[in-house]
Amino acid sequence: ARGIAAATQHNSLYRFGLSLEGKNEAKETWRNFLQSLMERYITIQSEETYEKDIIALKDLMNSKHSKAFNATQHIKYKTDPGFRLSHAQKSISVFLKHLWCMDKVAAPPQCPVDRIILETAGKRYKDTKWGYVNAIEEHRTKIDFLKDAKNTDQSLAEWELMTFNP
Repeated sequence: ARGIAAATQHNSLYRFGLSLEGKNEAKETWRNFLQSLMERYITIQSEETYEKDIIALKDLMNSKHSKAFNATQHIKYKTDPGFRLSHAQKSISVFLKHLWCMDKVAAPPQCPVDRIILETAGKRYKDTKWGYVNAIEEHRTKIDFLKDAKNTDQSLAEWELMTFNP
């Protein structure tokens, strides 16, 4: 639940007027997908596997619940319609981070990417925007920046954890 909340907190997703029932149906699919990752992530997974999971969640949500999400570009933020890669990335990474901290899975291959982590790593506005990300190449650009900025031998997940939860 925290992963889903983190992914939608500052990242517009649902279409205006969607019923609570509609939101709950989408969240149920989302939650089930996240929970299905637990067994695989007990062991260390590659970034390639992690990226495939991000894309799989995005595709699943758009194929199964497309009517729950904005069908056109967001008026204010100009983000793509639908369930974006940014929603998938943030929810999976926060979910895995919490499980890792509870010693239920191995360290995640990446950390959550959002404005705060990008800002902390040295990005300045407009480069701190992340909610629009809808392509794996753009996500990789942000991850590569974080890897270069961390200036330590720690994994990205360890660095992020120590930076925000010392």
